[in-house]
Amino acid sequence: MSYCLINGRTVPAAKAVISVQDRGFRYGDGVFETIAVHGGVPYQFDWHMTRLAEGLRSIKIPFVVDSLRGHCRQLLRKNKLDAGVLRIQVTRGIGNRGYLPGKAGAMFVIETMPMPPVPQAPVTLLQSSYSRVSARALPVRYKLSQGLNSTLARLEAAENECFDALLLNEHGQVCETSSANIFWFRKDTLYTPSLSCGVLEGATRSAVMRLSPYPLKEVTAAGIETLMQAEAVFITNTVWKTIAVNRLLPSKCHWNSEEITIQFHRLLTQDRKNYSQLHHKEWPAIQKNMAKRRKLG
Repeated sequence: MSYCLINGRTVPAAKAVISVQDRGFRYGDGVFETIAVHGGVPYQFDWHMTRLAEGLRSIKIPFVVDSLRGHCRQLLRKNKLDAGVLRIQVTRGIGNRGYLPGKAGAMFVIETMPMPPVPQAPVTLLQSSYSRVSARALPVRYKLSQGLNSTLARLEAAENECFDALLLNEHGQVCETSSANIFWFRKDTLYTPSLSCGVLEGATRSAVMRLSPYPLKEVTAAGIETLMQAEAVFITNTVWKTIAVNRLLPSKCHWNSEEITIQFHRLLTQDRKNYSQLHHKEWPAIQKNMAKRRKLG
């Protein structure tokens, strides 16, 4: 049986409920984090907590994230999760019926789930007819609970038999996909859109930039023609790590992206392993549980 935490209370995941008056349910009024778990340790946990705190401040939800570490430790131990995904969502809680929140009190939910399957072969992207929501409209560098823009783009990609959709910003600049940050490689240099383009400040994006053995440039004005000149393209997020991209429709862009993608996938895999070994003492109850399970196995 799998469990989740709602405001610190442990409940079976299949029986977990929130109020229909919760503003996260009504308006997508909240922020969430998705964290990879390797060896029982949430990867880049402090980085995620910093982004979560900044995201909550950006939408004016007063909530102190410091207590979440203990709650996450408790849930990982309860669900015996060695490898998978830890998801934290904080909403504004129950408030007024209208858009003005009133005196709502923040509510949080913590869940765990297995790591979903990831495509092993290169994928095709669709250039979406939707644009990325402008940073002038919402603080898009954070993981906002309101995700309709990404949902519509991903549905559009599926309808066109593509894996994901590439979103441009309101200026026609390459931004990201519905579910991932994007990188491209040309002449021994790695490129990715700058945060000023309105991209999500992704955790795996941050790790790729930190680990890259190549010079890296954040680009402020890359159009589709820039991608057409690339030698390789790959996309990243917490769940996928890296996925090679071989085509972009309806353009004639085509890349041989597997070699560079595998290289970064290995770098990320090793970094997660190193992080787990370095931080295992911060999650002692989990590690003890995992060691016992391995011994019994």
